[in-house]
Amino acid sequence: MEAQELIIVDVFCQECQIDISLIWELEEFGLLQTIKHEEVSYLDKNQIITVEKIIRLHTDLNINKEGIEVILDLLEKINQLNTDIKTLKDRLNLYE
Repeated sequence: MEAQELIIVDVFCQECQIDISLIWELEEFGLLQTIKHEEVSYLDKNQIITVEKIIRLHTDLNINKEGIEVILDLLEKINQLNTDIKTLKDRLNLYE
């Protein structure tokens, strides 16, 4: 099992200059997950890009949590479709 690289939620919030309550709201809504160990909450380093994207959507564009959920779902679907298109193009190139 690989060791996870974790970032303390309090430190992340200080660096991003956001209120920690936003992280708890986003977690409660299901948009992100924190890891709790010995009364300290952490974010997995692998989800930081997504968390930063969520924060930008919420704070800069004033998009509510429901809207963010839809946007993230659509972005995931777009990425999957792009992957499918690349796979199909690669398969077509075999026949050319």
